[in-house]
Amino acid sequence: MTPRPLRPTGAAMNHPDTGAEAKSVVHRYLKALRERDAAAIPQLIAADAVYRIPGDHPVAGTWKGLAEIAENFLLPMGERFDPTADYAVDVLHVIAEGAEVSVECVTRATTRDGAPYELDISAQFTVEDGQIRSMREYFDTQYFARTLFGQG
Repeated sequence: MTPRPLRPTGAAMNHPDTGAEAKSVVHRYLKALRERDAAAIPQLIAADAVYRIPGDHPVAGTWKGLAEIAENFLLPMGERFDPTADYAVDVLHVIAEGAEVSVECVTRATTRDGAPYELDISAQFTVEDGQIRSMREYFDTQYFARTLFGQG
């Protein structure tokens, strides 16, 4: 009698590198954000990607497509921080299974007004064909709105 496998087989099992490849794409994306690499960031995001940013502030919403993501999220966020100060993305945990990648990180920066900024973030990514297909972030939206947009 042949012993049964401990885990069920599936798509992730048939392609053991899928999780590692997806994780690598997310790490490259976070590095590009950290380094403010405007050329690398769009190459890592699929043309039809969807980003969901929670809260009630100017960059909150569901943005569809690279152009919308850049115009409504990436560019406005870049304008909120001091371009001469460090922008850190300290990754605490990464879990990848197949195309899904979960990241827990802390972002640290200085706002354009000179205020310190530190935010714990949980982000869920879906990666396909070497690009981010979707991103959903979870964070303290009140702190975010107050610190970056003077709300509340």
